[in-house]
Amino acid sequence: MSAQSLVSGETSLAEQSPAHQVAIYVQEHLTRYLHELTDLCAIDSGTAHKSGVDEVALYLAGRMRGLDMDVTIFENERWGNDVYGVLRGTGKGVVVLLGHMDTVYPVGTAAARPVRVEDDMIYGPGVIDMKGCILSGIYALEALQSIHYHDFAEVRFLCVSDEEISDRHSKETIRHVCTGCHATLVLEAARENGDLVSARKGGAWYKLRASGHAAHAGVEPEKGANAILELSHQIAQFQSLNGWREGLTINTGRIQGGIATNVVPDFAEACIDVRFAKTEDRVALEQRWNEMMQQKLVPNVTLTLEIDPDDREPMLCTPENLYMAQRAQEIARGLGFEVRHAPTGGISDANYASGFGYPALDGLGPVGGLDHSPNEYMEKDSIAPRTALLAGLIASIGSTGQ
Repeated sequence: MSAQSLVSGETSLAEQSPAHQVAIYVQEHLTRYLHELTDLCAIDSGTAHKSGVDEVALYLAGRMRGLDMDVTIFENERWGNDVYGVLRGTGKGVVVLLGHMDTVYPVGTAAARPVRVEDDMIYGPGVIDMKGCILSGIYALEALQSIHYHDFAEVRFLCVSDEEISDRHSKETIRHVCTGCHATLVLEAARENGDLVSARKGGAWYKLRASGHAAHAGVEPEKGANAILELSHQIAQFQSLNGWREGLTINTGRIQGGIATNVVPDFAEACIDVRFAKTEDRVALEQRWNEMMQQKLVPNVTLTLEIDPDDREPMLCTPENLYMAQRAQEIARGLGFEVRHAPTGGISDANYASGFGYPALDGLGPVGGLDHSPNEYMEKDSIAPRTALLAGLIASIGSTGQ
């Protein structure tokens, strides 16, 4: 969708809404946007590649300072640095923009698969997850600045370096940045059909360990206690609760154990992913699992269940979230397109913001998909309208505080 199709030819620029004016601005500066996106995606910034993530952070810090934002870089020794900018205005509302700079790709991917544009499709590592989405946040603020729009109290823009892993350092930074905000707008990509995300399942991750006794499998197997066999029994029991509560999913994604085929294994471990629509469903699941662990198949095997401390509360479609989603629909309609909102089982930093008690809306980046794959893409024609939608939400929440 071109910017021209978003605006009536009978309406003067001064009479158009901030969202309309942003759509025109972004469309007129789309070539520069694509050059910047190409440059950002040419930087390998896998989560573990600190120097690459830091390079992206420095670039974004420079762009934020160019918009007269007060910028802070939160330095980390192990992982990449986080970058945080605050733009102050004269309105009532405090709006948080939240994104992440890290990708899943190993060093060398950027050189092997540089950004390419084919018709309306932009391909490259990180174009939609989520360097292009962060860039849309930058352009939304830049465009609002260009029309001298300052009817907000603060826009706080945080880009973290560790979203793609479970060993998170940025959780408390996100909590700090969200404190006192009226809304958190998370810049993950829109769904492939353009949907916004108004609710996300919660997530928890577990390690189930079985400890038995080793023995020679041919000479004296009766002296062993097979940890793998008991673990397999427990996995089957655990998985039987898949779908036990609405929206509850259980996936045993990795198992390991034993040292050789002629040894009764004395150790085995399984890693389990659980998604849940309600926190009480997770609590009930853990109670059932603990009961099942008393029902052993192999004597003399000890079981332990370890919970990853980085769990995520569900992002519920609260009345506040629903209001924001409906407001986004109104803004999109004014721009000439329709947008829906939907729940998803995937997890993002919106779960943190929502878990801290702040209204959140996700999927506010451009349209794209096939994240984490060689075919990751963004739809070029979605950049201007989706950036305008984001700017319209900033303006709406910023001016009213709701």
